[in-house]
Amino acid sequence: MQWLKQIVVDILATLVIALVVFFDSSPVLEYVIYIYTGLLVLARSFTLFSQNFRAITKKKVAEAPVWVYHLLYFLNTAILIFGGYYIVSVGWAFIWFVAAYVHKSQNL
Repeated sequence: MQWLKQIVVDILATLVIALVVFFDSSPVLEYVIYIYTGLLVLARSFTLFSQNFRAITKKKVAEAPVWVYHLLYFLNTAILIFGGYYIVSVGWAFIWFVAAYVHKSQNL
């Protein structure tokens, strides 16, 4: 269960996305979503195109199960589509796709 520490940020991101979409919270949280999504898209792009960056991100002490990331990325994408945040949801779909692609290519 030590892997829970590694997904805390992803869980918090999902909670912030749910707060913004379902509870019409402050505009500051919307900007948090935009900035975090942009940074994550940038990081996943580096992961997609750079073997060195993949090696850095692979060195984790306790890896969380892959299905947890798939579930969180699916929820983020679905919630954002439901809320009408289509551009941000495309970013999360890209994050999800790259994470699945890199994981699959590392296990071959």
